[in-house]
Amino acid sequence: MKTNLLKYLKLALIAVLMVNLTSCEIEIDSFYDDDSIGNYYYNRSIDLTSRTWVSFYQDVDGNYCCQELDYYMDRTGVDYIRVEYPDGYVETFEYSFRWNWENNAQTSIRMSYGPGDVSFLDDIYIGGNRLSGYLDGRNNFVEYQGKR
Repeated sequence: MKTNLLKYLKLALIAVLMVNLTSCEIEIDSFYDDDSIGNYYYNRSIDLTSRTWVSFYQDVDGNYCCQELDYYMDRTGVDYIRVEYPDGYVETFEYSFRWNWENNAQTSIRMSYGPGDVSFLDDIYIGGNRLSGYLDGRNNFVEYQGKR
C-alpha cells in the first residue's frame, strides 16, 4: 500500500513541476531592437546612426534625384528626396519614419512611414562609409555613401 501511495505522490509531484516549468513566459519581441545587450554583442545601430546616408540616381522618368536617409538612435528617421526635372524645376520631399532591426543579426531594417506604408532594407552591408542592401525586394539594390 505504501509503495502505491509513494508512486502516486511521485507522479503528482512530477506533474506539478512540469506545469510550473512550462508556465514560464519568454518574450523575444524586444530582443532584436535592444541595443543594451552587453559588450559581447555587436551593435550595428551606432554605425547606422553615425551619419547621413546619401544616394544619387536617375528615376524611371529620367529625372536626377538625391536621397538622404537619417537614422536616429530613438528609432526615428527622416527620408529626404530632391528631384531635378529637365526644365530646371526642383522639388523636395521629406518623409518621417520609425525604424527597427527586423532580425537578430541586424541585417534587415523595417521602416514604417505610416499605417500600411512600410519599407524593408534587406541584406544590409555597413562599412567603408557605405550602406547598401535590397530595398523592398531583390530587384532593387541600393547603395548610399556616408556624409558626416
